[in-house]
Amino acid sequence: MGLREVSATPRHKRGKALHSFFVLQVIETPLYFSRDYLNNDIIKSLAEIKNYIRLLRPRHWLKNFFVLAAAFFGAELFRPDRMALAVEAFIAFSLGASATYIVNDVIDRERDLLHPEKALRPIAAGLIGVRGALILWGVLLAAALLLSYSINPRFFLCVIIYAVVQIGYCLYLKGVALVDVFIVAMGFVIRVIAGGEAFGIVVSEWLLVSMLMVSLMLATGKRISEAALLNTVAKKHRASMDDFPPELLHDVLVITSAASLISYALYTVEQSRSLVYTVPIVTFGLFRYLHLAHQGKGDPTEAMTSDKWLGLTVLLWLGIVALIRYNYFV
Repeated sequence: MGLREVSATPRHKRGKALHSFFVLQVIETPLYFSRDYLNNDIIKSLAEIKNYIRLLRPRHWLKNFFVLAAAFFGAELFRPDRMALAVEAFIAFSLGASATYIVNDVIDRERDLLHPEKALRPIAAGLIGVRGALILWGVLLAAALLLSYSINPRFFLCVIIYAVVQIGYCLYLKGVALVDVFIVAMGFVIRVIAGGEAFGIVVSEWLLVSMLMVSLMLATGKRISEAALLNTVAKKHRASMDDFPPELLHDVLVITSAASLISYALYTVEQSRSLVYTVPIVTFGLFRYLHLAHQGKGDPTEAMTSDKWLGLTVLLWLGIVALIRYNYFV
């Protein structure tokens, strides 16, 4: 009797319940799958975007602040009517520099595998194909040239010279001892000259000499760090290291650091008596960098972003120079 009562549930209610259950399953199951696929596509797309951003090496855009050196020392940088020009010049050179980084990574993709850090670069690691990288290179170079031409023809010419020199460096010159260091240093000098052309400022000869010496010092410090990090495979990774005895690298580092200090001191005397007070700060900064270089930590970008003492010294120096050049302190 009890069983009969249980099974006596109206058929239309049982049918309705089963129908609702199957409808929910049919509707919800594809949603779960599509949501998973959508999430996977988003994650994959974000990873690809991240790899392309890494390919641009945005941390190395710090070097492009050299473009603003002429305007900074010429008390033109923080004028309201000059801010837009400063941003355009910085972006133009950053795009051009990133384009040359891509060429370098494509050419060195096999040698980079010998380097514990460079092996993680997107092209060397196989995360970005050569074809996609070259397409991005073309887009970046075109954008850099268009933006630089909109500033003025002289700045445009500087960007072209920089790109040609850097491509020559990537293809051949990086394998020639001493020449490779000078090419890297000239990249910084071209940035300073380009900034002067963008703002219509005549750059002091002593400032150019100082920038050249500092750039040579930084390039040499980076070579010392690479030699210490790679040890026996350094020559396979960078051919110029075969003709670079450790003693020569250290001698060049000492000479260029001394020349940097002397040329900067002469620049301060030429420009303003008050700037002389920044020489002790620069001296400490040079000593700190020499200390890092001898520890195998001479990569300029890494040193600037990871060593608090060097970073604080640079910020202090920039702050005091700004106060002096913009007449907040005489």
